[in-house]
Amino acid sequence: MRIPRFYLPKTFQEGLSISLDKSQAHYALTVLRLKDQRPVEVFDGKGHQAHATLQVTGRKTADVLIEHCESVNTESPLQTVLLQGISKGDRMDYTIQKSVELGVTAIQPLFTERCDVKLTGDRLNKKQTQWQDIAINACEQSNRNIVPTVLPPLSYGDWLSTHKKVSGLVLSPTAEYTLQTLPSSLSEKTIYLLIGPEGGLTEEEVLQGTQQGLTSIRLGPRVLRTETAGVVVLSALQTLWGDFR
Repeated sequence: MRIPRFYLPKTFQEGLSISLDKSQAHYALTVLRLKDQRPVEVFDGKGHQAHATLQVTGRKTADVLIEHCESVNTESPLQTVLLQGISKGDRMDYTIQKSVELGVTAIQPLFTERCDVKLTGDRLNKKQTQWQDIAINACEQSNRNIVPTVLPPLSYGDWLSTHKKVSGLVLSPTAEYTLQTLPSSLSEKTIYLLIGPEGGLTEEEVLQGTQQGLTSIRLGPRVLRTETAGVVVLSALQTLWGDFR
């Protein structure tokens, strides 16, 4: 039986009782229908987790009692940053959820030339908060104890101006290379993955990426949807050089 997990950005100590917030208590008591004294796990998002016991304190409230603290490493040996052209609706949500499950280190949403999503001000801040919550939920599900950061969205031009030389990949259906025919190995440091939105990246954007150090690759003869592409590349990298081996 799977043990329910909750994200609690606190310092864990054995014997400490921590209250779940309103949404977590609702999820525990109403959605999962957990009972008093049910074993649960909590994690702080920075690499630590603890075995705990659920303590139902009211019809809509609950605490967790920390029983045993430990550090468990479930992180990929690959440091990957997904540079994702912002897509519409739940496509972006799906991309974030699955990339976190696949071990991504951080996610940088980008406004590219063919991006049709218009977000500014409060709407942009709310969307970033929503994406970060999706990342947290994916960590709860996938047993990750470190929460990847969903960085503030940037224009592609602004990102280029602050990253002069990087190592990684940019997807293009007309690229010469594939993952199997890369002319050189990827950096042992951070690997950047540039994925376009629904309309893809322009030839100029791909060229700009390669000028920053990215290698242009294609994923076979088929053109993948934006929400599929990042998931496929991350899966392939984990298989070739990560922890899927």
